[in-house]
Amino acid sequence: MILPQDVRDKINLLFTGKKDLKLKSTREGLTNKYKSNSGSSVDLIENENESILYAISRMPATFAVIYKTINDLYLQGYIKNIESVIDAGSGTGAGFFALRELFPSLSSHFLEKNYNMIDTFNKICNEKIEVNQFDLIKNEITLRADLILSSYVLSELSENDRISVFKKLLSASNRYVLIIDTGTPETYTNFMKLKSIAIQNGFNIIAPCESDNCPLKNDYCQFYARVERSSLLKVAKSATLSYEDEKYFYLLLAKESVNFARKRVLRRPKIKKNEINLVLCTQNGIEQLKVTRNSQDEFKRAKKIKINEEF
Repeated sequence: MILPQDVRDKINLLFTGKKDLKLKSTREGLTNKYKSNSGSSVDLIENENESILYAISRMPATFAVIYKTINDLYLQGYIKNIESVIDAGSGTGAGFFALRELFPSLSSHFLEKNYNMIDTFNKICNEKIEVNQFDLIKNEITLRADLILSSYVLSELSENDRISVFKKLLSASNRYVLIIDTGTPETYTNFMKLKSIAIQNGFNIIAPCESDNCPLKNDYCQFYARVERSSLLKVAKSATLSYEDEKYFYLLLAKESVNFARKRVLRRPKIKKNEINLVLCTQNGIEQLKVTRNSQDEFKRAKKIKINEEF
């Protein structure tokens, strides 16, 4: 997955116009800032250089994760009949560009607190998009939409702010809430708490599982999106590979109940010569499934199956 060509071209132009932006050192400083201030509710992008660097180094992965998650959920039948979306914490526009590729006719609203991020979004977008400068902690969301999207926002907040903002997202939704964040044990633990709040507020847990009590013990689930690295991204990360795998976790919540008898692939399949071993999350808990060549159709499906897909 890679950012659309027009977006990459605009980002390249922004970078070439900033002679004082040192990719490697600025990225390292920004990464350290995010690591040391996680869960603090502190606004971490402080200037134009950092917002451009964010677009170079983080937006490709955010775009890939949003695109993959929404596309998979749409193809699997979990998200349907949506006409409007609110991207709460839209940053430099990863959600906009993903939604533009998937649902170009959606009515979209974008909320972002940081002026530098909004400015960078405006500079790399060919369309005239209105982004509301909006503080999710201090302000109330008066807009309503079928889908409320929030990506890589909640993990940056303190626990009290996280819960407060999450309740605002629920209140703004006509149908669905999709939250996406880092694929870490901390995110998983936080999201399990948010599941309970969602249920208390009348929402159903739709994906990646519909259980309010996760069957995993002393473990957590995470998913992957493959991100193609641009030449700028390689330089920023001192990388040689042409791709990276972004780990993430997500929750899809819905006001309506959805009943599917499904088994979702929870871990990367272990493929051997004559058998494939799958770890599946099912309505009855975690299932270990061995698929052999004797079951030809199942074996063909298992060879192509990817983590987070249904078997």
